[in-house]
Amino acid sequence: MQNKVTVLIAICCLFLTACGRTSNIIEDLGIIQSVAFDMSESKENPIQTTVLFPTVSKEGTFDTQTLTAKGKSTHDTFIKLQNLTNLKLVRGQNTILFGEELSKKGLINVVESFTRDPEFGARVKFAIVEGKGEELLKKKIPSIKDNSEYLYTFIEKLGNQNKVLHTNKYRFLRDYYDDGIDPVLPVFSYEGENIELKGLGTFKGDQYVTVLTLSETHILNLLSGDIKNGSLMISINDEESGNNDQLLLSFINSNNDKKVNTRKIKNLTVEVILDIKGSVLEYTGTMDLSEEKYQRQLEKQVENYLITNSKKLLSKLQEYQTDPIGIGKLVRNRLSYERWNKMDWNNTYSNLNIKVKVKVDLINTGRSK
Repeated sequence: MQNKVTVLIAICCLFLTACGRTSNIIEDLGIIQSVAFDMSESKENPIQTTVLFPTVSKEGTFDTQTLTAKGKSTHDTFIKLQNLTNLKLVRGQNTILFGEELSKKGLINVVESFTRDPEFGARVKFAIVEGKGEELLKKKIPSIKDNSEYLYTFIEKLGNQNKVLHTNKYRFLRDYYDDGIDPVLPVFSYEGENIELKGLGTFKGDQYVTVLTLSETHILNLLSGDIKNGSLMISINDEESGNNDQLLLSFINSNNDKKVNTRKIKNLTVEVILDIKGSVLEYTGTMDLSEEKYQRQLEKQVENYLITNSKKLLSKLQEYQTDPIGIGKLVRNRLSYERWNKMDWNNTYSNLNIKVKVKVDLINTGRSK
């Protein structure tokens, strides 16, 4: 609540000082904190916009309110939203949600419609919602007082824990316009009395094509670049006992090196080399990790797990022709402009030979069951 008050005061001060002839009273403002864009059922007005904003009474009590309007464009809907309230709606949003249907159709027209608007900051958080974004903003959850603030801190936390989940308007547009990489956005659901992270949505151009599970997202994070002080929970099948052992690695430092062989365009190869060092925080298997031979055995099991699941993930990405890792950028940067332009990259990527090598060092064996 204190953070919300601070934000409201700061934004209102900007409006109060922006023009000597204009004053704004906080009780008369609806400072938009979250926006959801969805496809509507109307062909004439295909875009549906829902806004969430806090309201302040004269007694100083806070609440939240949502409004929804349909229009031909996002700007059309914002004009209509102004006519649905006695408050002056001002943009101070920190989270923008995109409904699943709209995301699959393509987001760039919607995103570009407010890109030139200075009130939409480059650092505003983006996310996809399974179903409609409107429903998530309107959903009343007893444990959550403000869906907007909750989502913002949720996405902020995800970005701190996992680099590929650090998503905002700047990164989405950068990856969309960059030749050789596709954007990603976190995907949320609102079943029951929870707002839940379902995984990571990957795009082909501006179209949402598939969602990666949380375990696939962790693998993608390793394949995308270097990791500092990360963590990873994996399940390993013990061949001797047949048990499914849980292993939690912490303080992971991973060096990521990628090599591309472009000598033969019809036989391109990419090699991803991971050098991972980490500590075992918890292990439920039967091996005594105080003995070096069992440490080496566990390292080998982790290497096999990462190689196997990396190959599965890469096959999935190639099937959907989505490249969130940026393999295309690696190839492009090693080719001449003419060779890259002549290449049918989507077809080449789908059939590309991508190899993964992993070296794991367990520097601390921590706890075991």
